Amino acid sequence: MRRLLASLLLLPVLAACQPAAPTVDLVAEEEAILAQVVAFNAGIKAYDEAAILAVYAPDAVVFAPNQERMTESAQLSDYFSGMEQLGIQMAVTPLDVTVAASGEMAVEVGTWALSLPTPDGGVYNDNGKYMAMWTKVNGTWLMKYDIWNSDNAPPANN
Repeated sequence: MRRLLASLLLLPVLAACQPAAPTVDLVAEEEAILAQVVAFNAGIKAYDEAAILAVYAPDAVVFAPNQERMTESAQLSDYFSGMEQLGIQMAVTPLDVTVAASGEMAVEVGTWALSLPTPDGGVYNDNGKYMAMWTKVNGTWLMKYDIWNSDNAPPANN
């Protein structure tokens, strides 16, 4: 009985000796993600396919509007190279980034806006919202899932 009592009294001491879980600097992690968003926007503006794709995880899944889901880097490459061919200008604006306490996953939500030259010399403008799930890959934040859609009705076909 003494041994049991001694063991029970020793449990809190042993528990206190366990190393504390590492703390994650959530603000620094959010800033790292926002830096990736800046790099993404710079890549889009420069039509720099390599810079755009560098922000996506190797196993990223992209859900673009009116498209089948894209899971291959070749699909993403084709999609983003098409932006230059069409003369699309686009930028995303993060509104909120929530980093998990573990520091290994985060969700970003925001808005986007784009302009597209039309054949008649005009410009079609569109805007909407997006959500991206970020994950750490070898210490770098990369987009694992990316989905967006428009706030507007599709343009009328004439």
